[in-house]
Amino acid sequence: RQTSSPENILNKVQDNEEEERLNRELELTTKERNELTDRLLYVTGGSMNKSPYFRQNPFYENLKIKEKEVMSLLHNLDTKNIEHREKFQELKKEINFYR
Repeated sequence: RQTSSPENILNKVQDNEEEERLNRELELTTKERNELTDRLLYVTGGSMNKSPYFRQNPFYENLKIKEKEVMSLLHNLDTKNIEHREKFQELKKEINFYR
């Protein structure tokens, strides 16, 4: 059985202290970021798009239109897929009935 040397114990204590310090620093940084985000949202009226420093990408509107088209197509495909699955189940039942 190995015994822990004082150096190992000291290193573990130092590591734990360093970890705690970094955790506190991370918490403070996260809190500060959240407060700054809240202030920015308050100043811009709740939308980053209204910020005077926000420049809209010229392709953004086209991208949003394409997204709506694709989402509509996806919805239609999902609906058709459900219909076809139901039809398939009905046909399987019919096949089994005539066997």
